[in-house]
Amino acid sequence: MNQQYKSFMDETWSQFPKLVDVKMTDLSVLDTLTEYIDAGHVNFEEGRKELYRLSIALENYAVKHNVPLLATFETGERYKYVEDRYTEILNQVPKAWIIGNFNNPLLAPQPPQSAEVISCDGTNVSDMWIVLTRGPDGPFGLVAEEIGDGQYLGFFSYSPMIISNVIRNLSNKLRVVIDI
Repeated sequence: MNQQYKSFMDETWSQFPKLVDVKMTDLSVLDTLTEYIDAGHVNFEEGRKELYRLSIALENYAVKHNVPLLATFETGERYKYVEDRYTEILNQVPKAWIIGNFNNPLLAPQPPQSAEVISCDGTNVSDMWIVLTRGPDGPFGLVAEEIGDGQYLGFFSYSPMIISNVIRNLSNKLRVVIDI
């Protein structure tokens, strides 16, 4: 029998228990995506501002390198906030997965054929802020869970093994194929 986890983050950390012991980092000390990549793995507890900045860096990387992108949104309103920018991004990357606690009718205009819109309603993915893309060594990116009061607990990882595990967990929970 599989153990069920209330939290997607707890489930992820249970598969890599040593990551829990990595000290927390203040994300404001990391200015560029290169600094995150050089750090390899960074645990944090942060507000939206720093996660938004890191998300934009990951999205820009995907566009610049013409690689796939995966992004989650806790609500349809959070997607609406970035919809114009995402419409441009989705037209510039070869494949994208937009996962959110929303229904497809909220997405207007409809994304291009290369984007899959997936609802995570009713899963423990609903509280997650995830932005993943692919680098020369494999998938990497941001994985964080909303813990209340606009704060998020999570990590950035450049480890393809860790991020591939996150992708596998997402694919299994959402019953979709995600191949970054």
